[in-house]
Amino acid sequence: MRAFTQKPFSQTHRVLEVITVLEVITIASAVVLCVGCGGEQWKAATHPAQGTLMVNGDPAVGAVVELVSVGQQPDERNSRPWAIVGNDGTYVLSTYESGDGAPVGNYAVTLRWPPDVTKPSFEDQLGGKYTTKRGSEWSFEIVEGENVLPAIELDGVKLKASGAKKSKPTPPGPPMVSAQSSVRGR
Repeated sequence: MRAFTQKPFSQTHRVLEVITVLEVITIASAVVLCVGCGGEQWKAATHPAQGTLMVNGDPAVGAVVELVSVGQQPDERNSRPWAIVGNDGTYVLSTYESGDGAPVGNYAVTLRWPPDVTKPSFEDQLGGKYTTKRGSEWSFEIVEGENVLPAIELDGVKLKASGAKKSKPTPPGPPMVSAQSSVRGR
């Protein structure tokens, strides 16, 4: 049987110091790498932008306005500024946070008007005519500073009938999903 010999305290203490120093260096390196990898460095500067959308003389309450980059991407992720039209027909663009605006650049404007903005839907009261960059009839340039975009007015549009009721008035900001709809199917 082999005898167990204990190292003197000073040698054991020295080994623990080396392990502790290595652990600290490893953890510090990992933190530095994680901070450098992510964060919000990929985001472009945004500038306030707002406009109006009317269909047949009425506000298109609940319609989704989305800007699609034409030319250079606005950021590494090719983000798309968007907004939901409010009760008075106005919208305020958001890219990264509610109401923060849009990065500088040229954009085609796409529109989609779900029957009820509070429920996910592929339906479009405008019949899908304006949902792609190619189908867009409008283009906007976002510049540094405040941007008041030209009004979009669609007249003589026959709205696509749907079994759902018309869009409800919506509060400013992104659409809310009710707790009831997230539990569906259980």
